[in-house]
Amino acid sequence: MLRVGLTGGIACGKTTVLRRLAAAGLATLDLDVVAHDVMAPGGPAFEDVVAAFGADILAADGTIDRKALGSLVFGNPTARSRLDALVHPRVREEEARRAARFEGEGRDVLVSDAALLVEAGVHLRFDRLVVVHCPAGVQQERLMARDAIPATAARARIDSQMPIAQKRRFAHLEVDTSGSLSETDAAADDLARDLRAQAAHSHPSRSPPRARVLGGLVHGAGGGPRGLDPATFVEVLAERGGVEMSALARRLRPPAAGPWYRAARPDEGEPWPENLAVPLVLWALGRGRDEDWILGAAASLTRLTHDASDAVVAAAVAALAVLAVASSGRVEGIAGRHDEWAGRSRRWGGAAPAPRVRRSLEAASLHPDDPGAAREAAEAARGEPALAGGLVGMALGVAPADADPALVSLAERLG
Repeated sequence: MLRVGLTGGIACGKTTVLRRLAAAGLATLDLDVVAHDVMAPGGPAFEDVVAAFGADILAADGTIDRKALGSLVFGNPTARSRLDALVHPRVREEEARRAARFEGEGRDVLVSDAALLVEAGVHLRFDRLVVVHCPAGVQQERLMARDAIPATAARARIDSQMPIAQKRRFAHLEVDTSGSLSETDAAADDLARDLRAQAAHSHPSRSPPRARVLGGLVHGAGGGPRGLDPATFVEVLAERGGVEMSALARRLRPPAAGPWYRAARPDEGEPWPENLAVPLVLWALGRGRDEDWILGAAASLTRLTHDASDAVVAAAVAALAVLAVASSGRVEGIAGRHDEWAGRSRRWGGAAPAPRVRRSLEAASLHPDDPGAAREAAEAARGEPALAGGLVGMALGVAPADADPALVSLAERLG
């Protein structure tokens, strides 16, 4: 079953799109409704939330007054984090139960709607992310009409959210709702057909042979961006059960002080994000993730640490190179595919890739039988040694008996 995350800005028409997708026969899930359910009396989070925030958050009918609760956590990061820690795991568990039920019914696509998927850094839990958007002026007019509020209040609510233009950078697919309702319905119908077609081409997990995984880890060793080295990266993936950006942001050096998508520092240099391409792709293959997901994940990981479009595209190209070698076991010819991969990656950053990735692919192609020589050649050419060595190492493979036990354990965690 293809899992799809649906998100967008306030008053952009996300609910309209979700309803149209449901009318088209797709399974849908509103995660805000799930959150209401787990916080309702008798729900798994109800007692813990009341104990944490006091009986004053209860309405006369005994339910949690969400406005009263919101007034306590709005603008208070500590209180917000406490609430999230109580509610989010329960929402996740309930979401998983409902998703399993849909899959058991034979549904091919499940669309889960939530406003803050990107802000929370959980958008990579889904196979695809769809962002619903419209121009800021249209968004403001709709919000004023919907909530009967003045322009200043509407603008303040819009400005308090992640800018929709920034959110669109993480989308696999988009729906523009700036037109008429019939135009939006038509766009949603097109989206439903597209998602069904993609679901028909989904594939199961296909982990590479263990020797190939170890080869990539052994010969692709190196530091990671802001201290996020491959071992730490895999540790967080194992702890969280997936690529969660906020959890990764807490492991940066120094840790992110605010939202994960604002953690990148201007002019951040090496170690580069492509150092994480080997563990990212190997983890993805073991869980049935495809090329589109891998490209989006490589872009997200880069935006965590590096605020440069050419770095985003370079990391995506590196991921495609790792995917090719992990799948085929061959490093020959990868340098000749750089421009093809750059073309497929450009949409994620809108720029040409940084030249160091091409140099790394060339170094790997020149030394297909010697990972050490590939690393040295990449370093001499001002490429990325870890990427060049990891690519050749995957092609050659390393037997578990010849690898450090810590790396064997890391390979097992990759799946």
